[in-house]
Amino acid sequence: MHGKILSGLGQAQYFLTREGYSRQFAAKLGFVPFPGTLNVLLEEPFPTDGQEIKIEGFTEEGRTFGMCRCYRIRLNGYQAAVVRPEKSRYPPELIEVIAPVQLRSLGLKDGDIVEVVLL
Repeated sequence: MHGKILSGLGQAQYFLTREGYSRQFAAKLGFVPFPGTLNVLLEEPFPTDGQEIKIEGFTEEGRTFGMCRCYRIRLNGYQAAVVRPEKSRYPPELIEVIAPVQLRSLGLKDGDIVEVVLL
């Protein structure tokens, strides 16, 4: 499937750097994500019938962080994952992509079309 890169809200860094999430990402996905996501608007809804990886919610410093579901993908050939927070209000065509590297540092910018392959 294909999609177009969009700007996000800039809030993912905070969540991705929480120990409760980063520890689970490392154990369950095999990488600690770069602290930020790449937002991609797909041409069709993202299929959630793939191999779902559950990241459990937790409490840290008196704050509750919700569960999310991850799906392994390749984005333009790079190892990555779609992260679907339980409390997300995104439409099914909009995905947040995490990866062990900063995907924008690979020359990706808003408006670029990328290939997303569900593994």
